Amino acid sequence: MKKLSIIALLMTIIGMLLWQPQLASADELTGHSHEQGLRYLISKNALVKDAKGSYRPNDNVTRGEFASYLSKAMNLKATSDIVFKDVPDTYVHAKDIKLAASAGIITGYGDGSFKPNAAISRQHMAVMLERAIDYLNIPKGTPTITFKDNASIIKDYRQAVAIGAQLEIIKGSNGYFMPEKNATIGQASSFIVRLMQLAGDPDATAPNGGNTNDGNTSGGNSNGGDTNGGNSNGGDTNTGSSKYAIKEISNGTLVGNQGFSTFEAAEKAVTKNTQVIVQSDKIVKMSSGYAVTNNYVALKSETINDSLAVAANTEMEYLSSDATQVKVRLAGQVGYLKHADVTLIPFSISKGRSYYENVNGEIKHTLYDYKTNKYSSSYIFGKAPSFMKQNEKYYSWNGIYFSNGNGSSKGDAYNYYQFLPARAQTQYTAQEIDTYIMNKLAEIESTGATLYKDATKKSKLIGLGKTLKDVEAKSQINAMLILSLAQHESAYGMSEHAQKLNNLFGLYVYDTNPLNKNFDSIADNINELVDKFLQPNYINPGGTPGKNFANGAVVGSKALGFNVKYASDPFWGAKIAGHYYRAEKALGFKDANNPYTIGLTTTNGLNVRTGAATSNNPLFTYARSGMPVIITSSATNGWYEIISDKLYTGKAFVSKDYVQVINTVK
Repeated sequence: MKKLSIIALLMTIIGMLLWQPQLASADELTGHSHEQGLRYLISKNALVKDAKGSYRPNDNVTRGEFASYLSKAMNLKATSDIVFKDVPDTYVHAKDIKLAASAGIITGYGDGSFKPNAAISRQHMAVMLERAIDYLNIPKGTPTITFKDNASIIKDYRQAVAIGAQLEIIKGSNGYFMPEKNATIGQASSFIVRLMQLAGDPDATAPNGGNTNDGNTSGGNSNGGDTNGGNSNGGDTNTGSSKYAIKEISNGTLVGNQGFSTFEAAEKAVTKNTQVIVQSDKIVKMSSGYAVTNNYVALKSETINDSLAVAANTEMEYLSSDATQVKVRLAGQVGYLKHADVTLIPFSISKGRSYYENVNGEIKHTLYDYKTNKYSSSYIFGKAPSFMKQNEKYYSWNGIYFSNGNGSSKGDAYNYYQFLPARAQTQYTAQEIDTYIMNKLAEIESTGATLYKDATKKSKLIGLGKTLKDVEAKSQINAMLILSLAQHESAYGMSEHAQKLNNLFGLYVYDTNPLNKNFDSIADNINELVDKFLQPNYINPGGTPGKNFANGAVVGSKALGFNVKYASDPFWGAKIAGHYYRAEKALGFKDANNPYTIGLTTTNGLNVRTGAATSNNPLFTYARSGMPVIITSSATNGWYEIISDKLYTGKAFVSKDYVQVINTVK
């Protein structure tokens, strides 16, 4: 009887195994090396079968298809009036292409086409993915990964490829990226599912973890050299198995190693300000100190409810931390970052910090490089404030408020050129500007640097004075401000984009051809900067709807001004101001000797009116406080007359009660 029972049981099991394929038969995607990504796209209705009933996983993906995949996976909604001449409304992916273009994820060719049916190369895909990373506010990894065929990647695309590889969205095969090779639908799906995993989409998470390479093989190939771009947080992503320890700061080093199984247990055991919590020798909590970004990050500011691009090596105030994130403050902007994005440094074991000092009456900023643990560079950007003593170091979180190491000497200092609104007019003539430009070019040429060879003959800044003054008269934007931007962004008119494309500001880098936008003249390039970027986005109060670029019409800092959104370098505004200051110094300080009076608004929702009474119509409204204004007359009946940030030739007025006049250093 036992034998019969066993035989019956075996027959039942065999019958079930034989029957199983009929219950859930395999399809063409089962076992495919990119199965996870392909099924993810199907779940988003991004990938559908063709007329033959196939998902075509091994076919080349087109530009239109990839744009559609991104649009549907990211659930894009907002559209603008962007139109490509070869994408009619009847095109199958027309709506998704428009959505992706409106989000700034895709661009087209200079002739207005998009070429939706063209196969997309892997390097072009990397550029689109980088823009998607920015759109989704995913902090970028340090772009250090290179492939064996890195030289084959178009120079302007290498950073996008490196960022994608660092985040493990992009992977190669046997150490090669194959940049010019067309990507398959399967490869595209793996790129996108990895992107959306980082974005936190629960639909993108699958138990199999996806494939480990982007090649066409389906075997267990390695990731082609990507392992060197792994997590830099010392293992704190494996919180389930990681061990925490309490260490104590003693004579500038960390000693002791009291272990705990959880962060919470370690946190409860901390009893002294000199103790820190570490995980795999990485500090994850301390009583005081500062945080330094390990790589480029997107900081979501709770202060202004917006994401800020922040460069690597940026020092920020440390506020607090838990097992997963660090709370920081950058120039008054409070937000959170992952432990992997920052290094926490207690003040007592700091080997060096960026600092300011008074050097012969000028303020000099010296920067510290935390990768090499050395002071790396410095720049002068104006006169030193009166409270700064020579031979003494000062520190500042926002470039406005400064204190020395012991806190005994401190004060506010608004650099005139850094916080001078763009509507100010310079007193220098076109001829004076041209004279300064030629003298400056002769100075940099004399350094012998290869970049500046023949600068006095070849620079695109030569003879620019009249153009700058014409733009100032027409657009009401300071000619010296535009010159300072041009000097900084184009290496004094000697950069490759300036020389080859008449592009002083690096405007428009297309995903298909970064050298595509060739301006007919420098004047056209400047007008494009003013009309398409500065005027509508950064100067006009409120800016372009949905972009949140308008944070004050000054170059400013990460606290306010263009620098909040224009550049990830937190000192970009100060560096632009430095160019203006040095030009002033060479020309005799005509602007500083007859300065504008500058004030800051002190309340949210402040109306600027066409007359000095609430009965007059609002010209515009400042949504947030702290906006710089130029005051052109003393208060009359409780109102200041100001220069309008909105392009407007009439008079503008604001209530004196909501504006604080600031003392600027000049």
